[in-house]
Amino acid sequence: MRSILCPVDGAKTLDDRLETALALARVTNGHVCVQIASPFAEMAVWEPFGGAALTAEVIAQVREEDRALAEKVDARLAPQDVPFDVMETAQAPIPAAYASARFADVVVTSLADPLVEELVLGVRSPVLAVPKGAPLVDFTGPAMIAWDGGIEAAHAMRAALPLLTRASAVHIVAVEEKPDALPALDAAAYLSRHGIHAETHAIQAAGPIAATLVDTARRLGAGLIVMGLFGRSRLRELLLGGVSRAMLDNSTVPLLLAH
Repeated sequence: MRSILCPVDGAKTLDDRLETALALARVTNGHVCVQIASPFAEMAVWEPFGGAALTAEVIAQVREEDRALAEKVDARLAPQDVPFDVMETAQAPIPAAYASARFADVVVTSLADPLVEELVLGVRSPVLAVPKGAPLVDFTGPAMIAWDGGIEAAHAMRAALPLLTRASAVHIVAVEEKPDALPALDAAAYLSRHGIHAETHAIQAAGPIAATLVDTARRLGAGLIVMGLFGRSRLRELLLGGVSRAMLDNSTVPLLLAH
């Protein structure tokens, strides 16, 4: 995971994203690309006789805000021992991330970002999403794989290999498997071929599955949950199943997500 994409804006989660991206770059000898996206076209003011006009005042204000944010990020990262660049684009945040993620090994974002599900469902890179106020800076602790035996879970596990190899312990936790699920033991066998000796756990749900997963991660001391994200539609209200939606909304543990 040496090519790290980190989309940012002026939200309060800025430091969470930057701290996580920096820590990941240090352990992988990676490069951080910080992306600032401002969609000028979406700010257009429609004229009564057709067409659209974007006022000079709006353009100037947005560009000044982007410039200030870029300077803030540059000042924050310049003293660090990590190579980086700051990229500004006039695309909307999601299309901009989709385009740049083609050459990214991982995308770092925040669970508090309202666009996080669209990001995960649209990019082909794994997405590392951290809770607000809880950046992931230690990649040597235990990690947990939320296993339901589906294709998405298997894809997330493969994408997480660079992080799983650094974890002091790996736990494969199955709370509820799909009818045509691949057994957790098969997942453990796959990891063993990469030198990762994972422990499997079959857990009975004590209430909602998402809460059971987070509680189990805490009990195991896991600082990272690896899971697949399942979605059928880009429409927000139809994007995710109940477990995926609940994990994005409520997890207090960083998530490595893949679709």
